[in-house]
Amino acid sequence: MTFTIHFVCTANICRSAYAGLRAPTVLGRGFDCSSSGIQARPGLPMDPQMAAQLRTRGIRAGGHLSRPTAAGDVREADLVLTMASWHRTLILEEWPEAVTRVFTLPQFVASARSTPLAEAGTSRGGIIGSAYRHRVPARSVGDVTDPYGRGPEAAGACALTLDKLLIELDDLLTPPRPPRRAAD
Repeated sequence: MTFTIHFVCTANICRSAYAGLRAPTVLGRGFDCSSSGIQARPGLPMDPQMAAQLRTRGIRAGGHLSRPTAAGDVREADLVLTMASWHRTLILEEWPEAVTRVFTLPQFVASARSTPLAEAGTSRGGIIGSAYRHRVPARSVGDVTDPYGRGPEAAGACALTLDKLLIELDDLLTPPRPPRRAAD
């Protein structure tokens, strides 16, 4: 069964666009990733600086076009990960029923890391539920800094931050694989 993750930022041309395109290469099979922006104007291409960061990782961003966050994005996703606490706040004002599935990306990683393993279990739903019950305040772990208009260094720093968070997300949501036995 496919697990859906929806990434949200402001305009859907930098952070969430990067995360939505990069996550499938980090998370692998079994995940369906998408992205949108709280204040996105529809149809804009990805920011050239962030698109360049994807290219260095072997990912093409040419088909990405920005789009605003819609009700279906929030209602249908198993997990909604925002880039800033104010994005999370706006989503929850509009869709309060999603409170147990909406986190900032840094908040989810920190919350899931602090969750007792025995409580969370290995199911993704159990991990998310436990992360919600043991969530850390979003502001205490900070936001993913918006690189828009700040040059290639800021884009590189943002991409590195997102890569690290996505690797941690993979560690949290992908069950450990049994070791392979050597061929006899």
